[in-house]
Amino acid sequence: MLNDSFPGFGRRAFLSGVAASGLSMLSGMRRADAQQAKATLAYGSTGYTWAVTFVAEALVTWKQAGVDLSIIDFPTGRESMQALIAGSAEFSASTDTPFIFAALQGLKPIILVNYSRYSRDMKIVVRKDSGIDPMAPASLKGKKIATRVGTSGQYMLAKYLQMAGLGIKDVTVIDMSPNDMSIATVRGDVDGFSWTSQAAIVADKQAPGKVAVMTQEGLEKYFQSHQLLLTSERVVRERPQLAAAAVKALFDAEARIASDPSWGSLIAARVRTTPEEIMAATKEFEFKIGFDQRFIDDLVAQAEWAIAAGLSPKPEGDLRALLRGLVYEGPVKAAHPERVAI
Repeated sequence: MLNDSFPGFGRRAFLSGVAASGLSMLSGMRRADAQQAKATLAYGSTGYTWAVTFVAEALVTWKQAGVDLSIIDFPTGRESMQALIAGSAEFSASTDTPFIFAALQGLKPIILVNYSRYSRDMKIVVRKDSGIDPMAPASLKGKKIATRVGTSGQYMLAKYLQMAGLGIKDVTVIDMSPNDMSIATVRGDVDGFSWTSQAAIVADKQAPGKVAVMTQEGLEKYFQSHQLLLTSERVVRERPQLAAAAVKALFDAEARIASDPSWGSLIAARVRTTPEEIMAATKEFEFKIGFDQRFIDDLVAQAEWAIAAGLSPKPEGDLRALLRGLVYEGPVKAAHPERVAI
């Protein structure tokens, strides 16, 4: 945990002190573009899931906060988080699922910002001639469903099956690249897939009238996915001003989303879809930076699922303490104390 690396410091004192020092350096950073801090952000896919960070790109709020940011795009959050762990990126945009798998393996990606969340953006899309009734979740039993193992697509599938009174062993899970899921479904290699609503739109365009989205009535009780900006222990230790700048950049983007009903146009080219589709798909997203007990509860629940499913080993010690120790809330608390309640 963070405080293990700083003996003599209380965790709260360390986090608040580092965050404050980072914020105090921001004004100096903004005064001289030539002295801007260089950093790399690795994305997991290019969908509107990362709306807040994409809006920050469009508004150049990173540069305004003193950061010369480079971008790397990966197919999923799992790959982007791996880039962070390997040291080729200072930040990673990821859902909570790849973070959980990394934490359970003893790695230490650090949660810097929890900036949005949803329950219904992940969809289960099925081929209409597969024998699955889109309005009957239990009809998935015995079917082959593609997803990316180790991502929120797999976790949502597991929670959806729980909602249906089924278990993960009641279906055959096929680990597949997101780019191949819709094609594999249409040609009959699998019966359906669990991935984003953007992927559902693509599948319908590729095979009009041949696929359907499963009902999600009641899913909120079982599933909530959080979108995170991850960083590393090295950034926390050695570049506190960079962490503080990242938080400022995302708060500025959040403010624009809250005040501009046409913000989707800012990122339409980036995510390769129309502003209208972005606004329709994100209408149930909550774009709000913050940390609360529900967030920690969701992390713990997802970790318990991964362990129970045999996907990850059970770590030594208290699970909640492990996950809580990988949340670096200092910069968010320094900027907006009311947003932190953990």
